[in-house]
Amino acid sequence: MKNYLFMIWSNTFLLFPVFFSLIYKEYLYLFFSIGIAVFSTLYHLYSRKRHHGLFKLFRMFDWLFAIGSFTYMYLYSYLYMSSVVKIMFIILLTLVILFFFYGWKRGDYEKLHPWFHIIAGIVSAGILIAVNI
Repeated sequence: MKNYLFMIWSNTFLLFPVFFSLIYKEYLYLFFSIGIAVFSTLYHLYSRKRHHGLFKLFRMFDWLFAIGSFTYMYLYSYLYMSSVVKIMFIILLTLVILFFFYGWKRGDYEKLHPWFHIIAGIVSAGILIAVNI
């Protein structure tokens, strides 16, 4: 129960990129950020009802938005950042993805995945801030 509540609470960090993409008027970034925040939260809320039809739908959209979001963050970093900052954020994005797969492969999904939400939200917001300052 404790990890479940932490999992749900950690989704609030996925709102950071939503707010910053609104502030900086990055509407494609906003689209992906809202999709991730909504479908990740719904996916984790329905995770206790794995056989429910909505769970499978939310899982599919969560993965699709996650893949689209990370792809767009790589592209956004590559196109709009200076070389030193670009390298740093591309490495950070890669480490975030590796952290996700590390937790998934180890079987510590429930324990490590909330930290993935927190780190990914901060890195994603950091990309927007670094480009727009």
